[in-house]
Amino acid sequence: MVHTAFFAQLRTSEQLGYRVGAGSDFTKSGKRMLKFIVEGESNPAYVIQRINQFIRQYRQKLQELTVEEFESSVQSLISVKQEKLKSIDDEFSELWGPITSDKYKFNKGNKNMEHLKQLSKDDLLAFWDKYVNEDTAQGYTRLDMQMSSAKIWQPTAEEFKMYPGTVIALYGSLRSEGHTGLSIADVLSFVSSADASSSIESLLAELSELYVAKQVPSVSSEVSEVADTAVVDVEGPRIIFESSSKIATALQMAISSANEAPKFATLNKTNFANIDMKQSPEGIWLINDYKRFQQTQALHGISVPSRKLVPLIADSVQADNN
Repeated sequence: MVHTAFFAQLRTSEQLGYRVGAGSDFTKSGKRMLKFIVEGESNPAYVIQRINQFIRQYRQKLQELTVEEFESSVQSLISVKQEKLKSIDDEFSELWGPITSDKYKFNKGNKNMEHLKQLSKDDLLAFWDKYVNEDTAQGYTRLDMQMSSAKIWQPTAEEFKMYPGTVIALYGSLRSEGHTGLSIADVLSFVSSADASSSIESLLAELSELYVAKQVPSVSSEVSEVADTAVVDVEGPRIIFESSSKIATALQMAISSANEAPKFATLNKTNFANIDMKQSPEGIWLINDYKRFQQTQALHGISVPSRKLVPLIADSVQADNN
């Protein structure tokens, strides 16, 4: 269910990447995780904020599902799981999953279908609030991985520490569309002073005025090359940001976040500064240099979680052998 909605929003509607998907997976320690993937040419800071927005809004979509819609989705999933394996790759994946998770439950498919038949909409909402909803999940843990081309602007570690993620996303969106006339400090100042009750069209007009004001000392005939949406008239340059652009979406997220800070920031009490990590205003920790982080981690003696491999079916295997 979540994959279909995620793909429709970020791939089909917003076209943020050529590979977009969502689904569950196992960590090496055997714990289950919910994974969201977007691969494309969009600025990673902006993509992260769109994923955040999707996760926050998806709970409401689940709430609005009718009983008939929910049961139809469950039945569709059961039908998919009942399909016979079509290739040796499918069979390998079916067997390798239980091995890598250290669960060794090779018959879990049948049990899962039985559980699905008993699943209710309230069960799904309770699960979402317990494990996925950042405002209610007590053990909420998340890891964001960003990889980008050197051609795409990325914040420095100090900028990550100083500026909210939504401001970084807005600034990155401006730069990606050719609008380089504002500094990230200008963007933060604008977002902090903006009237949240104003329409997006009004906010975009105010942002355009700010942009033009910053360019006035260096007005030239080349202003039209700043962006495809730039217009030159007798009074000087005038930048028009379209309400359907990524800039508009990023601006809406930044204004909203400025007035309602993420609640998960208050839950993170661990200090990782001593292992060379930087913390954002929202409470998110950044590993800026992975190699250096590994070396620092070893110097501080931080243990790497590990456990002895003990198959759950060990007793039954031994009994069969006897």
